[in-house]
Amino acid sequence: MSKSLLPISNDREHHAAGTASSCSRPLLLRFVAWCMVAVWRTGVDWRTKRPFLTRVTAHASIITLALITILLSGIGISTSRTAVGSVFDADASPLKVTSLPQSNATPSSSLVSSANHLYSNSVDKVSRLPFLHTTIPDRPRAHIVTYVIQPGDNIFDIATQFDLAPETIVWSNREAIQDAPWLIQPGLEILIPPVDGVCHVVRADETVSSIAADYEVEPEALYNEWNALEEEGSLREGQLLVVPGGQGGEITWAPQLETVVGSAQVSWGVCSGVTFTGPGANGWFVYPTGSSRVSGWYFRDPRNPTHIGLDYACRQGDPLYAADNGVVTIAGWNGGYGILVEVNHGNGYVTRYGHFSEILVGCGQAVYQGQLLGYCGNTGWSSGAHLHFEIRHNGVPQDPLGYLPP
Repeated sequence: MSKSLLPISNDREHHAAGTASSCSRPLLLRFVAWCMVAVWRTGVDWRTKRPFLTRVTAHASIITLALITILLSGIGISTSRTAVGSVFDADASPLKVTSLPQSNATPSSSLVSSANHLYSNSVDKVSRLPFLHTTIPDRPRAHIVTYVIQPGDNIFDIATQFDLAPETIVWSNREAIQDAPWLIQPGLEILIPPVDGVCHVVRADETVSSIAADYEVEPEALYNEWNALEEEGSLREGQLLVVPGGQGGEITWAPQLETVVGSAQVSWGVCSGVTFTGPGANGWFVYPTGSSRVSGWYFRDPRNPTHIGLDYACRQGDPLYAADNGVVTIAGWNGGYGILVEVNHGNGYVTRYGHFSEILVGCGQAVYQGQLLGYCGNTGWSSGAHLHFEIRHNGVPQDPLGYLPP
């Protein structure tokens, strides 16, 4: 009897609970129905509330869709990510190291077979990483630059530095170098064109056609990005032009060993290997021609900015004099200077006298201010008898007008 009481009690309890729940449901439904009838009886005009309900429904729909989207975006999709030379799985478990299978194969062969197996399984997953690289072509410079000669420089090193032919450097600086490239000194300023050819300073009455003919190029070559010429008559005196591919003639790269007739001693161009001693300088200069008359270009003449001397007027055979005390360090033929005399004054100043027809001094000779050096001529790069006169201080060209009497 006692064993049968437990199931009977349980059945009664379940029946009572079901009866209570069934009774509570009608009460809830009756309450909801009563609320709806009460609201309806209030006489609310639902037509006026329709726009409000429409907006509420629309906003609720949008919010519901947004929540669903956020929930769905949290579901991860298994994808494999690979890099060149390796395999990486985002959902893979940590790498586990297991012992190699026991076999007659050597360890190295087992490793190779394992690697081949790994490669065969992942070969379809290999992808390339991006490698950003832009090739920028070399372009010529947009303008002419000025370079100052440094100690130890020579024409060939300068040309290599700017990726130009050495002839281009000499042809573009004929007034500064005077066709004597072995005489360049630290402090000298030269022009470096952007391309191989010639830098040309326009002279009076020159035209595009005449300049092109002088440098053996077609006139069209002068109408380039550096010159910005528009027509034949657009040239102006002193204008600096780039002549791509221009040819300036043969260049002598070493001084000619030539004996100068009438010199006080045998002269061989640059006086190398000679110990110089002589009188100290006075510290001021006199006119080398005895006159202040200029017949050609001035220092850095606007018509020729590369000119680093002063062209004094003299007639063929006129006497030329030392501007100050010193010692002769060059006596003889030197490129565009023709027959040249250089006097070192011992105080950092050097004077040069070019285009002699004949000189009366030689290497290592002491000279005094006003002493006769030789005679006016037209040798070298010259268009008529005159004296090309230079003053240099520590190798840097100076304007002679700033040192000579007014």
